[in-house]
Amino acid sequence: MKKCALALIALVVFMMAPSLAAQQTGRISGRVTNPGGNPIGGVVVVVNGTSNATTTDGNGVFRLEGVPSGTQSLQFTAGDFSAGENDVVVNPGVTTTVNKNFDWKLSLAESVTVYSASRRTERIVEAPAAVVAVSQETIESASPTGQLPKVIENAPGVDFTQSGLYDFNFNTRGFNSSLNRRILTLIDGRDPSVPFLGSAEWAALSYPVDEMASIELVRGPGSALYGANAFSGVLNMTTRNPKDSPGGKLTLTGGDLSTARADVRYAGGFGSDWFYRLVAGYQKTDDFGRSRNAGVEYSRPCTAAIATECLPVERVPLALREDEISFGGLRLDRHFAVSRLLTLEGGYAQLEGPIFQTGIGRVQVTDVGHPWARVNFNMPHWNFLTYYDARKAENQIALSSGASLWEDSSNIRGEVQTNWDLFANRARVVGGVAYNKQEVDTADAAGFHTLMPEAKSEHQQAAFGQVEFDVTSRLKAVVAARYDDSTLHEAQVSPKAALVYSITPNQTIRVNYNQAFQVPNYSEFFLRAPAGANVNLAAAAAANPASAPLAPALTALGFNALPVLARGNSALEVEKIKGQEIGYSGIFGGKVFVTADYYQSKIDNFVTDLLPGVNSQFAPYQIPTSLPAPVIGGVNAFLNAALRARRAGLTTVDGRPALVFSYANAGNVDTQGLELGLNYYVTNNWLVEGSYSWFDFEVDAASVAAGDVLLPNTPENKYTLGLSYRTPRFDVGITNRWVEDFFWAAGVFKGTVQSYNVVNLTGNVHLTDNIAIGANISNLADDEHYEAFGGDLLTRRALAYLSLKW
Repeated sequence: MKKCALALIALVVFMMAPSLAAQQTGRISGRVTNPGGNPIGGVVVVVNGTSNATTTDGNGVFRLEGVPSGTQSLQFTAGDFSAGENDVVVNPGVTTTVNKNFDWKLSLAESVTVYSASRRTERIVEAPAAVVAVSQETIESASPTGQLPKVIENAPGVDFTQSGLYDFNFNTRGFNSSLNRRILTLIDGRDPSVPFLGSAEWAALSYPVDEMASIELVRGPGSALYGANAFSGVLNMTTRNPKDSPGGKLTLTGGDLSTARADVRYAGGFGSDWFYRLVAGYQKTDDFGRSRNAGVEYSRPCTAAIATECLPVERVPLALREDEISFGGLRLDRHFAVSRLLTLEGGYAQLEGPIFQTGIGRVQVTDVGHPWARVNFNMPHWNFLTYYDARKAENQIALSSGASLWEDSSNIRGEVQTNWDLFANRARVVGGVAYNKQEVDTADAAGFHTLMPEAKSEHQQAAFGQVEFDVTSRLKAVVAARYDDSTLHEAQVSPKAALVYSITPNQTIRVNYNQAFQVPNYSEFFLRAPAGANVNLAAAAAANPASAPLAPALTALGFNALPVLARGNSALEVEKIKGQEIGYSGIFGGKVFVTADYYQSKIDNFVTDLLPGVNSQFAPYQIPTSLPAPVIGGVNAFLNAALRARRAGLTTVDGRPALVFSYANAGNVDTQGLELGLNYYVTNNWLVEGSYSWFDFEVDAASVAAGDVLLPNTPENKYTLGLSYRTPRFDVGITNRWVEDFFWAAGVFKGTVQSYNVVNLTGNVHLTDNIAIGANISNLADDEHYEAFGGDLLTRRALAYLSLKW
């Protein structure tokens, strides 16, 4: 922490220096809209005669700092359109407001801006990373489902799988898994992931989906700006500002799986300074999951001799047959002079019933609460953020063993970020420090620890910075780095470098290099749980005449009830990735937006699945030398024959033999891939969208642990294709996502995922300005399939909704 404190002091001194010279300057801010009042993003605003320039964001808002006092003129440019504003009077220390309304026929492609790639607003074609911005139409179409991940299922390069109704795992560029955590997920800067597993719990989203103002997915390693677990990318979401979205909305949804859902939001203000937003929702619905205690719904049951292309028979049936989800939240905003904003926000979500696929089998959530709170103070050059996020889970059911799993965890984080323009605005600097504390306790009501031997915690601190410099009017260079230190892992340094060259204002070529890391989760570090029922090897020996004489010795040694245990490995190291890529973005004729990205990556230190004999903390079992030599030889031969590969996991725990499965770091992989994206605005109403992804990998076989299966869990080829028609009163869209067959290996689930097509249909009709009806149909053709081996069978789900605004 001391290092980060010193870094913060140095950062403050360095960054405040320009402000001393800016005392004779003022500010210009405003908003650019079209005649209908809709914002125009991506407009370049320049103070004439200077290099002071900025870009309007997705809300059409712009802000120019350090403008010399006096009378100035502005130039607004977007695509082939340009306009000026003269006689803008700027006073020292004062903000001058300039709002503009232009009747420009800009395409959506020309006005798209993103924030996540650089932690500042920029046009999407100029971003120094592969990034996707989800349209508001896509967000609103998915809102009735309550399934936020579905808004990105058709994005280029995304490895997307669905199991239960709310069990989604998505990644980019290979090596997806159950409970995937290689994509860092943020909502208004808050990471809502489950601390024990590090993965997102999508059913606990405390907002209606259409409350999202922006959703951006940055593909590729992102630790240089975002730290741990931005291994394959960052999903960055922001919610609507209450001041800019006043009024109320009620949405009622019903349909397949006996779905009944209601979402409500209302935003308003107290005078001119205070604004608020209330959100709430409730849903009751069946799920896709089926009990597997008496049989399995596809493939075949696993046996001692069959471990792949099979589903394990579970010990208990589903505890609940339906999902019940409720949430609520309140946000208060206080607006101060000079564009300062204080946000106080909190919420709570309650879950009962969702099923999740994990490495040890399926788990059903029966009673989970998610409280959270956020405080954010934003100024033109500074952002102060702190938040609290917790998960309180009582009596989750591990269906494979019937065990009750408890979790009481919390995450407290604080971050200070600053940004400045330097050298006559040719350079832009972003920097900051962060501190994070996590606490995880898995004790049940009686004090018994269900998943770990004791409560655990982590303290983590970081410092990061990025410099972006305009080498020429067409060439931009970006350099960034981050330092992360933690009580759970060794300090990590994550560098990043990129060059972006503008062939034309609407066409760029990008090359970049990134490093990132992923921290093993608490389960991989500290797990202590049964991995299966006790095994009676003494009875097995007695049943065979050849080994029957060994039964008394096996019983005396404790092999009549051999525990099968899952144990974490506190010596695990972080997984690491080094990636390089070249990308192209281009807008043609204001109608066609094309992206192409080719990447290569080197990944090492994979954390294995649970395997026998990989954890050096558990010494191999030794048969007592006090036994006669013939008995020792006979017992040894019997154990080898009975346990086979599992014999490597035979050890001693609490003075008795036990079969232990644990984790290790193993595996080096080279990957490469190609990602193509297309948005073709045929007319102002018709849009054609498509994407294609190719993925290839090569595993260093010598680096893989014995018994491990190291596969990317993604197909070599996949594509999406969509067509939509949009008017102010009516819209309809259809998409098709095709996935080639591939082999899935994650934990106990190992088998082939057959090729499948998912066709989705959405439609909305605005009957009046305040009343709308619509439908969302997932898997329109009712193609019964599974997207992760071991996941639930998915069928059609048709929903209809009614929306009322006031």
